[in-house]
Amino acid sequence: MGIMKSLRPYQTEAITAVAQKVAAGKRRIVFQLATGGGKTVTFSGLSQRWLSKQSSKVLILVHRSELLHQARRTLYDWYEIIGHPVVAGQKYLPNVPVYTAMVETAYNRLRKNPNYFGNVGLVIIDECHLGNFKKMHQYFPDAVIIGFTATPISASKKEPLKDLYEDIVCGIDIPDLITSGALVRNQTYHIKNIDRKTLKIKGGEFDDKQMGNEFSKARQVSNTVEGYRKHCEGSKAVVFNCNVEHSKIVTQAFIDAGYPARHLDATCGDAFRKECLQWLKDTPGAILNNVGILTTGFDEPGISTVIVNKATTSLPLWLQMTGRGSRPFPGKELFTILDMGGNALTHGDWCAVRDWEFMFHNPDKPSDKEGVAPVKSCDHCEAIVHASVTTCPVCGGDLKKAMRIDSALAEFELLTEERPLLIAVDEVISTTAAAGYNSYAALHRIKDTIISKARRSWRVKELTDSVTEKLHAMYQEKVKDWCHANDKGYNQWHKETTRQWFEEALNKVFTNQQQVA
Repeated sequence: MGIMKSLRPYQTEAITAVAQKVAAGKRRIVFQLATGGGKTVTFSGLSQRWLSKQSSKVLILVHRSELLHQARRTLYDWYEIIGHPVVAGQKYLPNVPVYTAMVETAYNRLRKNPNYFGNVGLVIIDECHLGNFKKMHQYFPDAVIIGFTATPISASKKEPLKDLYEDIVCGIDIPDLITSGALVRNQTYHIKNIDRKTLKIKGGEFDDKQMGNEFSKARQVSNTVEGYRKHCEGSKAVVFNCNVEHSKIVTQAFIDAGYPARHLDATCGDAFRKECLQWLKDTPGAILNNVGILTTGFDEPGISTVIVNKATTSLPLWLQMTGRGSRPFPGKELFTILDMGGNALTHGDWCAVRDWEFMFHNPDKPSDKEGVAPVKSCDHCEAIVHASVTTCPVCGGDLKKAMRIDSALAEFELLTEERPLLIAVDEVISTTAAAGYNSYAALHRIKDTIISKARRSWRVKELTDSVTEKLHAMYQEKVKDWCHANDKGYNQWHKETTRQWFEEALNKVFTNQQQVA
């Protein structure tokens, strides 16, 4: 046997965390690991540990042929484990420790024979947030199922992952991978192009046909080409378009502007796809337009620009698309994201801190409305920056709001002095825990208490900027106390997320109050 390679510490720690949960009786676990964290290597390491301690087999399920080949190659290169491929048309199934299979092929075999793979004790599902893997769980009631994903949010809000999996283990996230040098930092520009409010949502996602019509309008297409010329001209780029017709229009616009561009979609065939990817690799300044092809199972480190030329309600899709430019490459200090669909303002920037454990246990409910991320667009250069920034880090532009006299502030401060905020955070935590609620419920109760007191005790009738910031500051002090009481870091994610919760609730309450008045 050759020299074994070593997993990174965070990979080993996460595998151990999974093993501990399995030992505690958990049978369905999500393994979250950001793109670039070495997902295939990690589940190969998990497979090797399982085989060293158990006599049952391992089945690895993927949804694309590239991922199947990648899984087999990694298993052998790292551990000299042969992952036998189960592909369409194959009749003989050898008795081996590890099988790798496309989800549809495996499903078709299992429908005919539920015991087709024999004694499988561990099932690894790659990209487990995709809905087509749900049907596989029924065939392995006694096996341990580990679902790998960079984004533990189900493709369908009606069927959250927590309905399929009992728990989650989180590995390293994007900000830490950037710090370690495993990923390249980004710079995101919000190109004013489409008002998302005009787009229809169908089945939880924007309607492709209507969105394609809007994005295909001459002005929107021109904005795409102009955005590339202004911010990243000459760079190698991938463009994610709405649909085939839209993608072809955009491709032609780039060609007409003198740029080397091609279009790729699912109907082009494997041979042309292979040729296109080689062309992208070999051609300086190549721009490859695509429709739903290059989101997963594709890795070209030379890409330094990603143009998201569509809107999406899906955070996982937003991160998958933008992450295509994050791989390190000689001479690449950063990559550029051109956001044509207002996605960063809705979901947050690609590199934002996210608490995946909380999002797994507290998934968003189905809704036709969207939230607002704690970021904004610089009026001077179009860069996406944090909502609290007063000077743009990209162009140095002044983002401070114009000062104005706020007569409401004096009255507010007088009332808060007379009737101060009295909230015992420990008591709220105890009360919500006793009622059986998640620990974060205490933060929501504190939030609602502050807003109610603002309306009733402090007689806030209208939200001025100064009064709003005072209320935010009060809430953040309590958030800080809550984090300390729960042994959680008062980090960027907690600051941004709780601010967003408070902002949404505050606006809702005072909008309703004004309507009633």
